[in-house]
Amino acid sequence: MRTPQEIIYRPAAGRVLARPSTSLAPRIVILGGGFAGVTTALELAKRCAGVLPVHITLVSEQNFFLFTPMLAEAATGAVETRHILYPIRPLCGEWGVEFGEMTVEAIDLERRRLIARHRRSPIRQQVQYDLLVLALGATPNVALVPGAMEHALTFKGVGDAVRIRNHVIDLFEAAALADDPWARQRLLTFVVVGAGHAGTELIAALEELTRGILLRHYPSIPKSSIRLVLVGKAILPQTATNLAAYTKEQLLRRGIELETTRAAEVSADGLKLQDGRIIPSHSVIWTAGNRVSPVVAGLCLPKTKDGRLLVNEFFEVQGTHGVYALGDNAAQTDPHTGVPYVATAQVASRQARALAAVLETEFTGREKKPFKFRVLGEMVPLCRHKAVADLQGLKLTGFPAWFLWKTIYMLKLPTLAARLRVLLDWTVELFFERDVSELAASETRRR
Repeated sequence: MRTPQEIIYRPAAGRVLARPSTSLAPRIVILGGGFAGVTTALELAKRCAGVLPVHITLVSEQNFFLFTPMLAEAATGAVETRHILYPIRPLCGEWGVEFGEMTVEAIDLERRRLIARHRRSPIRQQVQYDLLVLALGATPNVALVPGAMEHALTFKGVGDAVRIRNHVIDLFEAAALADDPWARQRLLTFVVVGAGHAGTELIAALEELTRGILLRHYPSIPKSSIRLVLVGKAILPQTATNLAAYTKEQLLRRGIELETTRAAEVSADGLKLQDGRIIPSHSVIWTAGNRVSPVVAGLCLPKTKDGRLLVNEFFEVQGTHGVYALGDNAAQTDPHTGVPYVATAQVASRQARALAAVLETEFTGREKKPFKFRVLGEMVPLCRHKAVADLQGLKLTGFPAWFLWKTIYMLKLPTLAARLRVLLDWTVELFFERDVSELAASETRRR
């Protein structure tokens, strides 16, 4: 990544986002449109509305907020993909937050400015700031294994969910026309690398989609042709032992293979394991680990081995002033456990609210309160009306955990309209078959 000094600027033909202000109002620039960034911007705007003169700017590569806890359901058609998205502009406009859909290319910590541009524009803009919040999230770390970048599907964004759904349906169509049983099984072998929350949720959702829904529409495909494999050293390694054991039991009972040998290489032929075995497959989905944003990785600031910035209990980044980080970008120690907080949506949302309070104290002179949060619990849906949940010692499995997961996450959606849409999706699925049409977009050529 180039430094700010190496980037050539072009004069902007139109309005420059966050033009240097002549007023004394401090400018806070927040980078990232996920749970951490959006929640920080809105919470700070609410705290300062009509009380403190501040200018809040939110910069994100996408103009929508993605509700990631329901991404597996979107990938398998349990909910409509657009129903777990919400446009950022209406949220920002309601509270006077300036928004720009731009990609950050570099940050100049000395001059307190960043360089960003829209992907369709050649013009790079300089965005000045007084305080900077880094909430750029993470990307799948496909560099861990050779071939993963070229041949594996990722599972991180809304585009990944649509791509996986289309891919699965397309393979079923191809398998229905295959005469060779070995070729058919290779088409219908789905491998998920990574047995954490994302990988476990996805493999369970894929099993429900393939064996529970799609198979009914393809009478020429025998059930034995479908193979699902979850690759990981342990199931839900960060979950309580008995819940992980229950999850493992449920996956095995549903015919999902669990492979504890590490992945060695991904190719067009499938996944090669470190012991030399090969799992023939056209569908290797990568959920094994993330890496921080390249912008964060390029900052010459203290970091952990995984690239996250070292921050204190007030989210202040070590080695600089006026820069804060949270969510996937921050390694903040949990005082209850002595290890960094796990990068989850639950933690990011709580950190965002606490950071908004810290930023408010920067202007009011009040005493800052350190962030101390005890994780409320965790829930993992396993589809087919089953889930696992650990809520501060209260451990639930099966249907009660599944119902609780549905209820809690529906209530966490950002607006009433979004909650009603998702609730309607779930209700329709109870009485009607799930849509199995492919959502591929094709262009019509004109003569």
